[in-house]
Amino acid sequence: MANNVSTVCPPAPASYSDDELMKPFAGGVASDTLVPDATSGRVSVGAIAAHVASLSVLKPDGALKPRPTKRVGSDVETDMDTLVANDAALYGKLNEEYCYYEGRYQFALKKFLTLATSRNPTDNDRARALLENTRRLNLRVNSLLEIMNYLAQERVIAVNANKADINRRNATINTRLEDMKKGYAFLSQENAVITAQKEMVRYTEEKNRYTSNQIALWAAANVVALGVIFYVYRS
Repeated sequence: MANNVSTVCPPAPASYSDDELMKPFAGGVASDTLVPDATSGRVSVGAIAAHVASLSVLKPDGALKPRPTKRVGSDVETDMDTLVANDAALYGKLNEEYCYYEGRYQFALKKFLTLATSRNPTDNDRARALLENTRRLNLRVNSLLEIMNYLAQERVIAVNANKADINRRNATINTRLEDMKKGYAFLSQENAVITAQKEMVRYTEEKNRYTSNQIALWAAANVVALGVIFYVYRS
């Protein structure tokens, strides 16, 4: 495990005082009260969700920030620029907290194993005293990993929820791009002015033809109406 840690964490201090060992990470999200289930070995999703929600409420300026939104027309959408910036800051903060607790846990575990396997009987009491702190540090590291996994799953759900809206907007954009492409092709023609004039003449002719047809139709309808009125009057 130490090899994996070295790829993401800077070298940890060689030793810690008792106060330094158990000092919580400032503004952190880990907890030593999130105890894994004895059967599954994992903290329940409900417990993680409640913990994350409490952090978002109690620490609005902390690492976990509410999802940023902005109004687009009549819709309220996720502010992706702010979300990306927040997630980048969150990733850095979580990585820093992980290294903080991982270094302390590795130190405590190594020291505990040394004392627990010592042939000196006086080391047994020291090993038992250190065991509780090692267990608590283990819970902090474990809870942090569970929270990171939960947040990653949340992001996946959010992206999938936006997929339909993204596809709809892409379709609108593609339709608009196709219209713009046709417009550009027309405007790029050498005889664009002449073509535009011809199109206007054709449109005017069609409009006049439509208007004439409407006038003829209403005139015919008026003749029929007058005939009916005359018939009723004579009767």
